Amino acid sequence: MSKSLVAAIVGIYGVLLAYFAITGEVRALHAVATLNGWWDDDAGGWALVPGLAVIGGFQAWLLWVVLRMPPLTVHRGLRQALIAKALCDTVLRTVLMELPELLVMLVYLLLIAVITILLPGVFAEWPVPARNVVAALGLIGLLMSPPLGVVLIVWWGLMLTLQFSDGRWSTATLVAGLVAAGTHLAGLVVPMPPELLVGGDPHWAAYEVLLDASVVADALWMVLTARELTTLSPLEPVVTPHRSRSLAPRPAFRAAA
Repeated sequence: MSKSLVAAIVGIYGVLLAYFAITGEVRALHAVATLNGWWDDDAGGWALVPGLAVIGGFQAWLLWVVLRMPPLTVHRGLRQALIAKALCDTVLRTVLMELPELLVMLVYLLLIAVITILLPGVFAEWPVPARNVVAALGLIGLLMSPPLGVVLIVWWGLMLTLQFSDGRWSTATLVAGLVAAGTHLAGLVVPMPPELLVGGDPHWAAYEVLLDASVVADALWMVLTARELTTLSPLEPVVTPHRSRSLAPRPAFRAAA
């Protein structure tokens, strides 16, 4: 898609976001910022506007990256899974809510399993046993979440550490990953408000904004990771192929016996 068309789409989205943020229409702002029309009430009022504006900014960035994604030439399966998971969490979430719950759960499990297994494999400078351990850790966190959701945070931390030392990923990708991991960790640490306060309670509204921030930051990290996963790691050793014996130069005359 051309850069001008993408700029127009993201610009229109930004204008809507700014309008509802300035007017303080929390329900409409939430719908635009999260691309999700569902919202219980205007609970929280102006107090939630800054958080929703930040989420909307991440969402605009995500739209720009997705619409300007370069051709997926290497690690194609992994990059497709990263982009698909990001879209399911954001742009397609309202559509997925209309599908059977079991089908949606299977799609999510498949995408997360592909990512947790294949992403460690792109760090070829690491020994294979170490990459297998990291992949197994991600699968354990996936299967045992939410009781052991912190295991996925550990897996995430390992991925960010590897990305930081690898050289292929920009500072923006690492920051998005840190924000995603931090908000996920906060969602595990911060106690969930009592269910009896759901109806228009500001505490529940703030907690929902925290969860929305973790989802959008997670999606942004995935699409940025997919976009920049285009070359071999600078840390990967270059293997020079040995010249075939048949191509070696032969002496013009045999040595005298």
